Amino acid sequence: MKVLGKSKTYIHDQGNPSDVWTIEHNLGKFPSVSVVDSANSIVTGEVQYITKHKIKVTFTSGFSGKAYLN
Repeated sequence: MKVLGKSKTYIHDQGNPSDVWTIEHNLGKFPSVSVVDSANSIVTGEVQYITKHKIKVTFTSGFSGKAYLN
């Protein structure tokens, strides 16, 4: 987990292609989410907040990439 100033951020690396990403971030809040694929193109998915420490992001097809939470 990276801490920038007073704001906590988390970067999730999704190495295995999947259409559903379950991310445990332990930020203790409902973060904003930005996702990019392995080519660094922005991808839009449906974000579901499970708890203040866990989210699920669903996409129309599977891919690998990164999720940036803050």
